[in-house]
Amino acid sequence: MRFHTISLSVAFFLLLCLPSSITAQEDTTPPVIISVSPAEATTIGNQTPQIMVQYADESDIDLSTVRIIVDQIDVTEWEETSITDTSVLYKVPQILRLQDGNHSVFIEVADTQGNRATKTWVFLVDTTQPTLQGESLDLFTIVTFFIYGALISAVLFIFYILYLRKTRRFTFRKFFAQHPIQKEIITLYIPLILGFFIILFGLAWTSRNLPDIPFSPEYVFSAGVLIALGPFTLSSIAEKRTINRYEQAFAQFLFEMADAMRGGLDPTKALIELAKGNQGILRDHLKKAAENIKLGRPFDEVMQAMVRPIKSDLVKRYATLIGDTSKIGGETSLVIYRTAKDMDDFIKINQERRRQLTAQVTTIYIAFAVLLVILYQLITMFPSMGSLNLSLLGATDLDSTETSSSIIRMSSETMKRRFLHLMMINSLGTGTLMGMLVDGKIKYGLIHSLVLISISVVFFALLIL
Repeated sequence: MRFHTISLSVAFFLLLCLPSSITAQEDTTPPVIISVSPAEATTIGNQTPQIMVQYADESDIDLSTVRIIVDQIDVTEWEETSITDTSVLYKVPQILRLQDGNHSVFIEVADTQGNRATKTWVFLVDTTQPTLQGESLDLFTIVTFFIYGALISAVLFIFYILYLRKTRRFTFRKFFAQHPIQKEIITLYIPLILGFFIILFGLAWTSRNLPDIPFSPEYVFSAGVLIALGPFTLSSIAEKRTINRYEQAFAQFLFEMADAMRGGLDPTKALIELAKGNQGILRDHLKKAAENIKLGRPFDEVMQAMVRPIKSDLVKRYATLIGDTSKIGGETSLVIYRTAKDMDDFIKINQERRRQLTAQVTTIYIAFAVLLVILYQLITMFPSMGSLNLSLLGATDLDSTETSSSIIRMSSETMKRRFLHLMMINSLGTGTLMGMLVDGKIKYGLIHSLVLISISVVFFALLIL
């Protein structure tokens, strides 16, 4: 027992004396400067740009070693400078705006192992010939031009209305009485214009007031899309449900008409009698049809005029069939009954088909949720993943005799943004496909697209971003 104790003590002592390079491989690779902005040797027209440097390293970055020097002035500790594990950002204040000419930037960064990396680059500021190369659009300038254009258009419109009132006695009440407002103008065109301006103003405001929130453009864009497409989507869903009610009510109306004709009434008298007692969704349509019959209009024309506002191809098809049958004559009540039965069966088959396809839509939602969970796992694992070592694949560096080479991974913020963009695109495409699958029209799938986009943005905002 004593011999074993002495052996263990000796082994522990020898282990402590071994060089640390045997137990762990030392990190001798300095951090890599991934990108700089403004880019090297570019010309910009902005005197207060955002100077940004992105870097990466296999080990952790020592934030205390990060230094950024602009035109020989160390701005590292300034309030306008923010430093993270993946980047350093310096927003040039208005009071220290850059003059026309060349400007130099020096960056120094080191990892926790003491490996240092430096870079110096120069860019040109030229306000006499502003360019967009290497610099983002000045959204405030774009918004200003839009405001000026809107004001000028409004003034011209007012003068034109005053001219019409003077020469043609124009009034808005008379105009809208002769030209009713189309539903699409309220539900589609106005929200699209409103959503566009919300995105434009939102991006301009966040770029100036919330530059430290990296994903604010995505939030603004998502809100603008919801505002632009939300009213049209909800209107389309309500219109579809109304059409379904009309189709069911029209099938029931045909059954009642067939029963009335079996009692000895002709189609015109049967329609007049049904209009007196009908209290359903077809009530107003039947009353107008009965009034037209009393005025002497033919039955087939009355049927066409009655179903025209319903906007249902199914109802129009069967109404045409009934109108043609009344002109031909014969067993009209039997034809109407069989038409009603056929229409009712078609509606029930279509409803059963929708129920079956609803299960497929549920499966797509579940698959979408699984995809979000997988992305969450990938993004949470990303910080612990090192750079890709190509030596395992037998790759060699042509400029060196070493057999190892590596690819620097993208920054965590860039990866999150790209995954969010991917999910938003996927949401839009998946929703439209569900609309085509269930209802045969893309516009009915927009509700799924908006729901999936909302789920993606909320999921990323709460758990990832």
